[in-house]
Amino acid sequence: MSKKFIIAHALSLLTCCVAFVGCVGEKTPPDMPKIYPTTITITQAGAPCPGASVQLMKKDDLNYKWFAGGVTDDNGVCVIRTLGKYLGAPEGDFNVVVYKTTMLESETRKNQPTPPEDPTELREWMKKVDEEEKEFEEVDPKYKRIETSDLTISIKAGKNAETFEVGEHVMIEVQRAFL
Repeated sequence: MSKKFIIAHALSLLTCCVAFVGCVGEKTPPDMPKIYPTTITITQAGAPCPGASVQLMKKDDLNYKWFAGGVTDDNGVCVIRTLGKYLGAPEGDFNVVVYKTTMLESETRKNQPTPPEDPTELREWMKKVDEEEKEFEEVDPKYKRIETSDLTISIKAGKNAETFEVGEHVMIEVQRAFL
């Protein structure tokens, strides 16, 4: 092996180690409450619900700054992180908000991914794309709002795990508002 090859790989390994230590060893904000390992499993019609967003919210304090949540994996399991990077959730009682929104891509965009440069053709292309693209809620929308979700969790010292069923799979088109 050449000396350049060894040095390049050593630097690459060192960079990875520094990045890893930076993530793992990162200090939490000084006023952040203690957080506890928390996983939430979301099932839909008895099966895992992958790709669902999960948020823990304080119903009585909508300005609560210690946002905790995540996205479910292929098994419907969401590892909760506070502020998007610290593993765990603060102690307390939370409402659980769950939603899964998907976009049906337009055939026009698939067939012609780069918009035309001609202004007239561009307007026509944009109109077709807008008509064809549809956004759908795949979880009952009642779980998307803190006011209507009946899911709750109490985070306590130690490991926390909860499973929530969100009913049958739905495909409800989201009505887009245009200005």
